[in-house]
Amino acid sequence: MEVQNIRIDLISPSPLNPRKTFDEAALEELASNIEKQGLLQPITVRVAKSEEMTNLETGDVTPLPYTYEIVCGERRFRAVSLLKAKEDEANVAKIKAHRKKSEKFQTISCIVREMTDDEAFEAMITENLQRKDVDPIEEAFAFAQLAEKGRTLEDIALKIGKSTRFVFDRIKLNSLIPELKERVRNGDIPLSGAMILSKLDEDTQKEFHEEEEEQCTTAMIREFVSNSFMELGNAPWIKDDSDNWENTDIKSCSQCENNTCNHGCLFYEMNSKDARCINAACYEKKQIAYVTRKIQLEYEHLVKVGEPLSFGKTVIIARRPDTYWGEDRKVFYEKTLEAVKQLGFEIVDPDEIFRCKCWYSEDDERTLKMLEDGEVYRCLSFFGHYSPEFNVSFYYVRKETASSTSAVADLKEIEREKINAQLKRAKDIVKEKSAEEMRKWAQEKTYYQRTKEFSENEQLVFDVLVLSGCSSTYLEKLNLKKWNGESDFVNYVKNNQADRHQWYRAFIAECLSSNNVNFYSYLQKCQKILFAEQYPDDFKALSKKLADSYDKKEKKLKERLKELNNDNTEEA
Repeated sequence: MEVQNIRIDLISPSPLNPRKTFDEAALEELASNIEKQGLLQPITVRVAKSEEMTNLETGDVTPLPYTYEIVCGERRFRAVSLLKAKEDEANVAKIKAHRKKSEKFQTISCIVREMTDDEAFEAMITENLQRKDVDPIEEAFAFAQLAEKGRTLEDIALKIGKSTRFVFDRIKLNSLIPELKERVRNGDIPLSGAMILSKLDEDTQKEFHEEEEEQCTTAMIREFVSNSFMELGNAPWIKDDSDNWENTDIKSCSQCENNTCNHGCLFYEMNSKDARCINAACYEKKQIAYVTRKIQLEYEHLVKVGEPLSFGKTVIIARRPDTYWGEDRKVFYEKTLEAVKQLGFEIVDPDEIFRCKCWYSEDDERTLKMLEDGEVYRCLSFFGHYSPEFNVSFYYVRKETASSTSAVADLKEIEREKINAQLKRAKDIVKEKSAEEMRKWAQEKTYYQRTKEFSENEQLVFDVLVLSGCSSTYLEKLNLKKWNGESDFVNYVKNNQADRHQWYRAFIAECLSSNNVNFYSYLQKCQKILFAEQYPDDFKALSKKLADSYDKKEKKLKERLKELNNDNTEEA
């Protein structure tokens, strides 16, 4: 088959190509290899639809040069195009230097084939699917396109050497919402997890994307799906074999009409993978009841409301809901906390009470030693990523708040500190909102158009702005900090009016010593005006020194110009 060298500017990628992503670093590496070794394998192109150009004056119709569309080898084409761009840039410099241009990468080796759109598309897909680094999302799109064109899953599987199930699962990835597809590409979601998410409806996928913004594992995705669809096989009370709700108004799942396995079934089988609850309120009620019952029956020496955190006891911990939690999850969390509080047990935020978490296990010798010495405190949490999950952990005690017998000297004192901090924050918010609103006034109101003389307050504000614009070195001499919000510039200006001209001059010096002087002529003029007046002797000496230097350089350069002009006259 004949190989032709075709100009690169006559070739373009095909819009049919399902491959849309190209690794820039890998392209650069390929371009470097081609530059050293040459293009070892030609690309395959087909003739694009020809166009004609009509001369408006004569009416003559002239066919334009053929253009070509890439069928196979777009990555090689892009790499050679990079080399062409570098060569074009180098040729510009060569033309200016009257040197011969290089045309090494202006063309590319091509095999030209006649192909229909369907034939070209299938060839593109086949090439892309044979890559080692094939993007699973693009692979899914390619499979779907082949299926739409009438190819069976068996045909596709046979063509690429994969199982029919593999092709079916890949096609299912097309049902992912765009946001999740991008996260699969970025590696935030593993492919096995993406397969699970692809089976969910669009709204549930959006819910997952909003709740789980960070990188996640397949296990996290399975837990989300299990919780979303209320799978009874994964319900904690079923796993603990505690689906017994005697002396309560809750029905056992084995007899509950909300269990899908009890619909028209003669026998109930709890291990059925199809067992699901269809009543969200009932499922939530059992989750909360499971938590309170387990706390009452299985955990001893829990700190009760109002009691000190005496060493040897266990305190229940719970953090504030994360900002990315969905509203339903927050509501369930708050309901569960309230149910536990009704039991009379103390619940604390570990970040506010303790120093930090201890990561040694409960039976680790170091943990046991620190427990004995009162360096860590035993804590119980009951809320997992999506559903109730009991965990015992240990937190380091803050030495400054601990007593000889308790991890915390006084919980009420900590609560008072917390309230005071909230009050301070409330005041700060008022200040911030006020400042933001008046910042808009400064932008939008026409204050600058006023023509009256400066008022005392206007002069005060102007002086503060000038003083704050002085250098940090100068301000430190006045015991002021340039970037410290606590420095009271206003009071300083009020109490030191006699020094106003001094800080005006410090401000001028700061402006005329900045790098801006190198770029703005008006600042350079200000320098000359000021220093010619203030330091006339120094200014005259500098001017003479620079003038003498310029005169010498000017004389030398003019002599060289004269020599060049004489050479041109002699040649002529």
